[in-house]
Amino acid sequence: GKVYSEKVWRLPQESRTGRGISIVNVINIAPNEKITAVVPVADFEDAKYCTMATVSGRVKRVELSEFESVRPSGLIAITLDEQDQLGWVSLTSGKDEIMLITRNGQALRFNEELIRPMGRQAMGVIGIRTRPGDQLAALEVLEPNGDLLVVTEKGFGKRTKLSEYTPKGRATMGIATIDKRALKSIGKIAEARVVQEKDEVSLISSNGIVIRMAVADISTQGRATRGVTIMNLEARDSVAAMARIPFEKETPPDEPGE
Repeated sequence: GKVYSEKVWRLPQESRTGRGISIVNVINIAPNEKITAVVPVADFEDAKYCTMATVSGRVKRVELSEFESVRPSGLIAITLDEQDQLGWVSLTSGKDEIMLITRNGQALRFNEELIRPMGRQAMGVIGIRTRPGDQLAALEVLEPNGDLLVVTEKGFGKRTKLSEYTPKGRATMGIATIDKRALKSIGKIAEARVVQEKDEVSLISSNGIVIRMAVADISTQGRATRGVTIMNLEARDSVAAMARIPFEKETPPDEPGE
């Protein structure tokens, strides 16, 4: 539940297959800590809040300005129960809608204004209520005309229009975003992202296999469906992470003389 800060230009640049360096050589992280979220901040005026979610489904909003000056030893961002851990952090405007998605396929959409701003030491409030054995898989900030892309441990995935997710109150259980009868065969939800039609995504497996694909090539289906295979995995391998690659319009070259 701590936040650390570092200038990007101070990080060593590596090739795609490079090993990188240990994070302890970058920030003063304790031996029993691990990184759960990386948030780029170009300007502390661009966003107003830092919105967080824990594995158990608790959420919290803190003014971003509280993290403008972070000492080398880090700052407390949230107080956690012993059995809980911070899992996701997003920058929000104060007027955004967010969605919480669980491993067993529940999704809850609500406005961030339902989470009152708190100080750094606070524990937050219940975001989504989960059934025994379930936990959070993702926190996403919604976008106009977006889809929710979910990917399961066994490489199944699908897109669903955000309009299919009716907003509900905070601290409710949400609605289904996967065919739960198929969880044993397709695996639990490993990752979920809000995407646009022209985006791309990269999928990374536990064994280090990386694939990149266009979002447009992934099937659009209803909420409570199982999806289709989008990543072929070997036995004992599973989807570990997904990264969104937003579409960027090409900037036309300047005309001569301009």
